Amino acid sequence: MKKTLAMLLAIMMLCALMAGCGQSNQPAASPAASEAAAENNGASEEAASFKVGFIVSDASSGFWKEVLDSFEKACDEAGVEMTYQIVTDSAGMRSAYDSMVAQQCDIIVDGYASEEIAVAYAEEAVESGMPFLAVAFNCPVEGVWSYGTSNEGLGEFFGNYAAEAVTKEWEGKIDLIVTANAYTAVPAMAPRTDKAVETLASLPGYEYVKDVEWVTIDTGLDTSTIGASTASMLTSHPDAKNILYIVCTDAFCPTIVNAIEDAGASDRVLMLSCDCTETYIAYAKEHAASGEYAPWYGSIDLNTATYGYKLLDKVFAIMNGENPEAYTEHSGVMVTSANINDFYG
Repeated sequence: MKKTLAMLLAIMMLCALMAGCGQSNQPAASPAASEAAAENNGASEEAASFKVGFIVSDASSGFWKEVLDSFEKACDEAGVEMTYQIVTDSAGMRSAYDSMVAQQCDIIVDGYASEEIAVAYAEEAVESGMPFLAVAFNCPVEGVWSYGTSNEGLGEFFGNYAAEAVTKEWEGKIDLIVTANAYTAVPAMAPRTDKAVETLASLPGYEYVKDVEWVTIDTGLDTSTIGASTASMLTSHPDAKNILYIVCTDAFCPTIVNAIEDAGASDRVLMLSCDCTETYIAYAKEHAASGEYAPWYGSIDLNTATYGYKLLDKVFAIMNGENPEAYTEHSGVMVTSANINDFYG
């Protein structure tokens, strides 16, 4: 398994970190996607006399590719004209925004990864009267809309699920908490892991967590160092038998798993992550088949098959003057070796 994980690590895309959510792999025709498509077909009957400009981060693979694919499909099915431009830096964002305006787009949907830069363009859009919908984070600018999965929301999800898992596996006992995140490189992602600990400590029976040692690992954007950091953590805490390990994205987890296995600590760790990548799916399926405990316990699946449809629902609401709520949360599910075949059978 270790060799398989090492080989698959090369396909992990760290650009997902900057998106606030990572790679995801969805069934081609999930019931949720079919339902979303049906809702869009109803919306399209009203009339789609507007043009959408979609600015998107690197869409070569992973999360943003899947979002772009589902958004394109949703727009095609609804008869909505949509043009998109891929952006990888601030200069590209300037060019893309100006291009959307020049092409007389009626609304800009912004999926560029940098929240700080997105806020600046949201303010510009409000000043000019251009409807602006931010994707994958909750934009704080008054007068714009947002759709996506916030890092705070993911943190709360992690915390609530961790309580369920720890209660089941360890009767509610945690000796050590470890969070791994790109704290310095992508500070906006910090709540994804840190809010998890805060949420867990607020739950009945888990108030003691505030007194449990909490180790934070700053991963940066390089997966090569997390193995050594994990090994060091395990060596320096030999008496910690129940270690809750929360990781910001699947990209770091294969290296972490290798370090855990090398240390003979598989039964001491319960690790949760986000993105439900192909690597995790293969790992979970293998453990489901063998029945062995999986230290990489679960990964949040962001259900990108429905993302574009639900995003378009919000576009319709904005353009039809329905004044939708400013922020709409896109929910995910925790996939584990226990339920992997329900989703990816």
